[in-house]
Amino acid sequence: MVLDNRVQQYIGAGQSSISNDLLLHYQEIGMDNDDLVLYLQVMRIQNRGDAATPKSLAQVLHVTENIVVARLKSLITRELMLISATTKQVETYDFTPMVTKLLEGQQVSAVSVVSDGKSVRREIFQTIEVEFGRPLTPMEMQTIGHWFDQDHFEPDLILLAIQEAVANNARSLRYIETILVNWQRDQIKTPSQAQVAKQKRRGVTYTYDNLF
Repeated sequence: MVLDNRVQQYIGAGQSSISNDLLLHYQEIGMDNDDLVLYLQVMRIQNRGDAATPKSLAQVLHVTENIVVARLKSLITRELMLISATTKQVETYDFTPMVTKLLEGQQVSAVSVVSDGKSVRREIFQTIEVEFGRPLTPMEMQTIGHWFDQDHFEPDLILLAIQEAVANNARSLRYIETILVNWQRDQIKTPSQAQVAKQKRRGVTYTYDNLF
C-alpha cells in the first residue's frame, strides 16, 4: 500500500526536460554543478506556474535563502540569467542569456580571469551594498547591470552619483539613476564636469521631477 502511494506520487510529480546540449556543455559557458541544479529547480517550479522564490528554492535544495540569493546574483553577474518581473511581488527568472551563450558556443577559460569591465561592475555592486548597509537583491543587480549595458553610464559617474545620493541621505537606486539621467541629459561625461554642475546647482536636490 505504501509502495502504491509512492508510485502514484512519483507519477503525479510529472517530468522535467533538459537539453542534452546543455548537459554536455554547461561547464564551458561558466556554470558549475550547483548552477545546473538551481536552473533545473527554477524551471521545474516556473513551468508549473509557481514563483521560484528564494524560500521555495532553499527548501528543496536544503540550503539557506542567503545561499540561494547569492547564487542567483552570481548568475546575473555572469550574464547567464536575467529577471523579468511580472508584478512587484513576483520575479520570473529568464535563462535566455544562458541559452544564447550555449548556442553561440561561448566558452569560459578554465582559469577565471575577470575583465576590467566586470571588475568595475563588481566594484559598483560592492560600493552600493556597503553604502546601503545590506546585500543587493537580484532585481537591483539587474537594474545596475542596465546602467552599464543599456544606459551606458560611465563607471566614474556612477560612483560619484552614489556619493551624491549618500550625501543627501537618499539611499535608493532610483535616486542614483535620476542623478545619472540628469547628467546624461546635460551632456556631463566626466567627474570634473559633474563637480562644476554641482556647484551651479548647489542647494538643489535630485528628485524625479528634475527629469522634466
